[in-house]
Amino acid sequence: MDKFKKRYGDWALVAGAAEGLGAAFSEVLASWGLHVIMVDRDTGKMKATAERLRRDYSVSIQEIEADLSDMLNIATIIEQIKETNCSLLIYNAAYGPVKDFLDNTVDELDYYVNLNSRTPLHLIYRFVKSLPSGQRSGILVMSSLAGLWGTQLVVPYGATKAFDYNLAEGLHYELKGRKIDVMACCAGATDTPNYRSTKPKENLLGPSMLKPHYVADRALRKLGKKAVYIPGFSNQLTYFLLTRIFPRSLSAGLMNRVMYKMYRN
Repeated sequence: MDKFKKRYGDWALVAGAAEGLGAAFSEVLASWGLHVIMVDRDTGKMKATAERLRRDYSVSIQEIEADLSDMLNIATIIEQIKETNCSLLIYNAAYGPVKDFLDNTVDELDYYVNLNSRTPLHLIYRFVKSLPSGQRSGILVMSSLAGLWGTQLVVPYGATKAFDYNLAEGLHYELKGRKIDVMACCAGATDTPNYRSTKPKENLLGPSMLKPHYVADRALRKLGKKAVYIPGFSNQLTYFLLTRIFPRSLSAGLMNRVMYKMYRN
């Protein structure tokens, strides 16, 4: 992908990169010849992924051990961006267990907000501030279809992903005059360790599960072309029907019915 590399430079930073979708983003970028700065708190999984990418794609991989719920780590990340002249930021880190709202602890509620919303808000702000004027850059923020409707059993997660959706969509329009491409990717069910750990039950109305590599590849290809991207034809069709055809009350009811059937036990 020479055109992609020419547009965004030699380096990319992936926040939440150790496994699942973050590892997929890192691999797609490495396969396109970009060097990657991986950020995650799980050093074991991040190291294993980094070693494989170095071996398979002959690119440089830097690893930053950081808890992205702690904003004190943002300064370290920004310093690394400056050192490498990195101009592509992908924020994938998220916390989203499936459970009743009242089963969350007070600390967990803060953790949702910190990891899913506060850190990307401040990291993007500092990232943009650090860029040389006029430098072509990209920001991809992972949101979720769960952020488009209020959905039971993932209420704090969905609420923070709605924040991410609006953050990226607004910045898409505000920053394009600065040559900064911003996009939200609203993924549905993706075959990651985190999603599988929720043990969803299959049902006819349930979502089709996409592969992480497909989501990452498609999202990166759409960066610079869209404000919001929904990967997967079935997800796109669902979005069209539930936002353009059905009234919101009916759409939210259908989404919550699916969620209940997937996790009623």
